[in-house]
Amino acid sequence: MNKETIKGLLILAGIVVAVALFAVIATDNGWQKVGCVFRAILHGVALSNIRSICL
Repeated sequence: MNKETIKGLLILAGIVVAVALFAVIATDNGWQKVGCVFRAILHGVALSNIRSICL
């Protein structure tokens, strides 16, 4: 991969992270929900079941 491709991917990744952080901050109890999702993933809960666990 050349330099321009890597630079473009880094910019795109930065935008995705910024949008994700805004979505977490803008929701009610966003940080608690993110923590719940990470704990569920670490404990082996299936991705399809996380929504029902972390309401």
